[in-house]
Amino acid sequence: MKEKKEDKVLRDIFRQKLGNAEVVPSPSVRTDLLHRLERREFMHFNPARFNIWYACGIIAAGVAAAIILFSNPEKKDKISPDYSPVGTGKIIATDNQSLKLTEPEDEGKLADDFHGTKKQTNNRSEISSEIFHDNKTAKDNTEQNKGIPERTEAAGSLDNDRLIPEVIAEKNKLRNVKEVECLISASVSEGCIPLKVKFINKALGYDSCRWTFGDGGYSEERNPEWIFDVEGEYEVSLKLFGPDRIEKVYAYVINVYPKPVARFEIIPEDAILPDDEISFNNFSTGAVKFRWYFGDSNTSELFAPRHHYSKFWNYSVSLVAYSEQGCTDTLIISDAFTGSGYYIEFPNAFIPNPEGPSNGYYSSKTDESAHVFHPAFSGVSEYQLRIFSKRGVLIFESNDINIGWDGYYKGQISEQGVYIWKVRGKFINREPFTKMGDVILLKK
Repeated sequence: MKEKKEDKVLRDIFRQKLGNAEVVPSPSVRTDLLHRLERREFMHFNPARFNIWYACGIIAAGVAAAIILFSNPEKKDKISPDYSPVGTGKIIATDNQSLKLTEPEDEGKLADDFHGTKKQTNNRSEISSEIFHDNKTAKDNTEQNKGIPERTEAAGSLDNDRLIPEVIAEKNKLRNVKEVECLISASVSEGCIPLKVKFINKALGYDSCRWTFGDGGYSEERNPEWIFDVEGEYEVSLKLFGPDRIEKVYAYVINVYPKPVARFEIIPEDAILPDDEISFNNFSTGAVKFRWYFGDSNTSELFAPRHHYSKFWNYSVSLVAYSEQGCTDTLIISDAFTGSGYYIEFPNAFIPNPEGPSNGYYSSKTDESAHVFHPAFSGVSEYQLRIFSKRGVLIFESNDINIGWDGYYKGQISEQGVYIWKVRGKFINREPFTKMGDVILLKK
């Protein structure tokens, strides 16, 4: 390296002034020079001596050993989705990973994820609400609880806000299972078909979810609704997918009960009220309790009651059947006694006698040739019949049920065509009736 001109001048001046001077170094100079030399040697790589490269290797090895020692590679295995039910309304979580969850009232305070990392929120230490231990931990438990680990806490290792429920799920079997926070809930856990259920997913910090309802249906909504229309016990499961497709499965049991079938018949079929006593034959199935409503403010809880009505009316009779689980079915027969022994019916055509009017009197002989339009009846006490043309002109009227229309109007046979009849009256049991219909007048 070329020496600068200024440095050369300074060096020459010092040589002139100090050329014959004797310098005696102090005792500490040698020690200081040796320390400096040792530090310089330590910072350079020398295979024959301990230096900074060996020190860095030792530190790196120690860090790696600590990571291996405190990590649990068994927990990184793929998670089995097997799970078992804990009964109606109970939930089961089966996996080898911990999932952070939050209470409904603390949803704004917790940051949930699929790792067991401890986090600070509002100066409070929050941890995963569930930690599931593997079978290795289970071996340390008592023979009575073998296979299901107990919750253990080292003294002073947990603060007051820390809760670790620990659960081990065996396939189709759980013993001494500790209660865990409910991760999924339902609006109802049992009921009668059709049963509509609203499911709630309280978990946070997952990527996606999938509900399976046990009847072949599924949903990927967070809080789905489902209708169960077939009886049975259904294991509804929620599968959560987290980072790297880590899976967690939770199950909830829904019981759906069948409805009974209400059936009955009325005897006699053509009952006449109030004369006849009515019997009700019960053919219901799947029911253990019954309640009858007779339509006249009277009720009964007998299986097959008998009832006497005080007067005629178009009563509606209903039966409510109850199953053992409280499910119901109702059968209602409206106007149960309109088909009684009293009636009035009219033909739909007749042929007037071309030889002249008969003033409406009829007999078995006129009925053979259908010369007179009149009703067939039973039990009629009051009666009024009117005949109208298609234009609404009244052409015949009778208040005597024994006198019908012979097809003549003002002494002349009426035109062939369609006419309208209307009748009203009462039966002898005071039941009113009103009917209307068409009749065709034919000519020979």
